[in-house]
Amino acid sequence: MKIASKLKTQVIVVGSGAAGINAAIASARNGAETILIERDGYLGGVSASLGWIGFHDQDYRQIVKGIPHEIVENLWSRNAASRYELDIKCGSIISVHSHHWKILAMKMATDAGVKIMLQTLFVDTLTENDRICGVIVENKSGRQEISADVVIDCSGDGDVADRAGAAWEKGRTQDGLVQAPTLVFKLGGLSREDFIEGCKNPALNYREWVEPYLEIREKLYNRLDQMEVIICGGYAPLMEEARNAGELDLPQTRIVGVKLHKPDEFLVVMTRVLGLDPTSVESMSLAYEKLYAQIPQLLDFFPKYVPGFEKSFLLEIAPAMGVRESRRITGDYQLSTEDVLNGNEHDDVIALGGYHVDIHRTSGTWVDSMNVQTYDIPYRSLVVKNKEGLLVAGKCISASHEAIASARVIPICMAEGQAAGTAAAIAVKENKELREITINNLKNTLIDQKAELRETLEPIDQNLIEQIGQLPKAKEETTGERDLASSGVQSWIS
Repeated sequence: MKIASKLKTQVIVVGSGAAGINAAIASARNGAETILIERDGYLGGVSASLGWIGFHDQDYRQIVKGIPHEIVENLWSRNAASRYELDIKCGSIISVHSHHWKILAMKMATDAGVKIMLQTLFVDTLTENDRICGVIVENKSGRQEISADVVIDCSGDGDVADRAGAAWEKGRTQDGLVQAPTLVFKLGGLSREDFIEGCKNPALNYREWVEPYLEIREKLYNRLDQMEVIICGGYAPLMEEARNAGELDLPQTRIVGVKLHKPDEFLVVMTRVLGLDPTSVESMSLAYEKLYAQIPQLLDFFPKYVPGFEKSFLLEIAPAMGVRESRRITGDYQLSTEDVLNGNEHDDVIALGGYHVDIHRTSGTWVDSMNVQTYDIPYRSLVVKNKEGLLVAGKCISASHEAIASARVIPICMAEGQAAGTAAAIAVKENKELREITINNLKNTLIDQKAELRETLEPIDQNLIEQIGQLPKAKEETTGERDLASSGVQSWIS
């Protein structure tokens, strides 16, 4: 196809989700001429539709700061986000006004000097041997070539790296199955008071993984009235009642969602399909069909069965499903399961993780969970093996199936993005290959820009742990039925 125009820049960022928007801002702020390519008409990706979990580790220390925390502070100034709500399983959660975040993302990118190309689809890479020297895109102006010194793949699916011939893995080692995706939607009309009263009813078990720990449960129940944001993962008896009545047929046996900082809003995270191949358009299309078919069931279920939802109604559906796992690009180092479980340290740390391993089962219902120690994400996991001029950030970094189930959450992806953008700008400024930049220079630059690394991590506050409670770190949590056959639900993508 004819090339309509050719452009040149120093750094290209493909995808403007949690990782991409931070990568582009960081690159531009550090002096690199930067183009941000986004297929939709807004910035922020699926991060605009979700609660942000994982700013804090399981000891309640804030492990993600830098540009991501600056974003939160800006949202606070607009009364467009909750405070950090500390959580016994997720470390913390913050509720964000989706449209204010879109506005802010655009402002921060343009203020940094990023050139934004919206409604622009990545098509292919420009390569010379093993060097990625740009991308081909398609938009209203036709097909364009954009050359660059560094390309950062923040597509989520590792599309850029794949087109460049990079090696990758997908799903579980034994069968390649990926975590179940979700199409979230938001309900309005919630009665906060009635919802909280329902949460306090032990028979309804609104937070299932807390129930065995009576002391922690009581501390949580005592905090509910003061909490802006409440994570829900339970209510199995209500789901079973509706299923037995023939009113629910979906591969989810618990109510999963978040009461948002707006008192009458609730984010529903319950739709799911199994057997998705996120690299196949046929599979993705079938998944959307099934996910949209599940939403009406839940719209009927909530007002009939769940306390506080008697007058609830549909506010909005996320513009895209949340794909928890796709291609994991092979890097110079693979972040391992042992790294996240044991809190392993690395000399080239560029971000920290502390969110629990949270695997939405590839088969069966609900989740497998493993508690983690705060761990280092090494720069080598962002550098694509056997390729030059290419970095990855977000859920497509080099990591195991279990490790990415921790490192995939929005704040950690944001931190990876800031690191990738900063590294790209340093490489451009110093006229070096990405592997040649000085790690200490990268780390010091990130620290100067208020990113959190191992060197700056605050000590554990035992008083805070005592106040909130803490789940046993060594225990593996398994919740919900193991196999699909046990629930009688058939919602596979084939």
